[in-house]
Amino acid sequence: MRSAAMVVVMAGVMGAIASPAGACLRRPPPQPKLAKQVDTTQRDVLAAEKALTQGKHEQAAALARRAVPNLGQLPPADAAALATRAQRTLAMATVRSGGAIEVVDGERPANLAWAQLVLTYQSALARDNVVIQLQLAEALAADEYQRGRARTMLRDLSARDVMPNAQGYAMLAQLEGDPSLRDAALGRCRDLGGAGGCKA
Repeated sequence: MRSAAMVVVMAGVMGAIASPAGACLRRPPPQPKLAKQVDTTQRDVLAAEKALTQGKHEQAAALARRAVPNLGQLPPADAAALATRAQRTLAMATVRSGGAIEVVDGERPANLAWAQLVLTYQSALARDNVVIQLQLAEALAADEYQRGRARTMLRDLSARDVMPNAQGYAMLAQLEGDPSLRDAALGRCRDLGGAGGCKA
């Protein structure tokens, strides 16, 4: 009897030990997957920038406005980078549409003036950002009264060899009155791989 009792006790002990071990070895039940969080602001700003490069000005403006509200106002100096990018995208869409994107109450010249103001402000906050300087030059070149200033800015970028892309040299060539300077700008444009768009 004692032997049988010991067998029963040992079986119980072994069962108690095996049970937690078995629980550890079993595959845990599947956990519900958390929904992936999407940063809609970043998504829309990137989409707006892409639309701008594709010449879809109205779409770029709409996406920029959806990403960040109140883009018509100048942002504070410490504004988030995405907010300033969205505003620049709206400004460039306005410039490249010839002022057709309505950002202020008024005619096309008023919309272009707003874009020039925004890019002048942002260029002042980021003095070493040659991309913003090029964007400002493009905005100024869209205004016949500001083309001289745009040409001066582009000449400076060229002289310092910091022109961001071939488009800048193509723009400079279009603004140059001196044939030799125009040809030099076109040559630099081709050097940067912008052969198809290097026209004066």
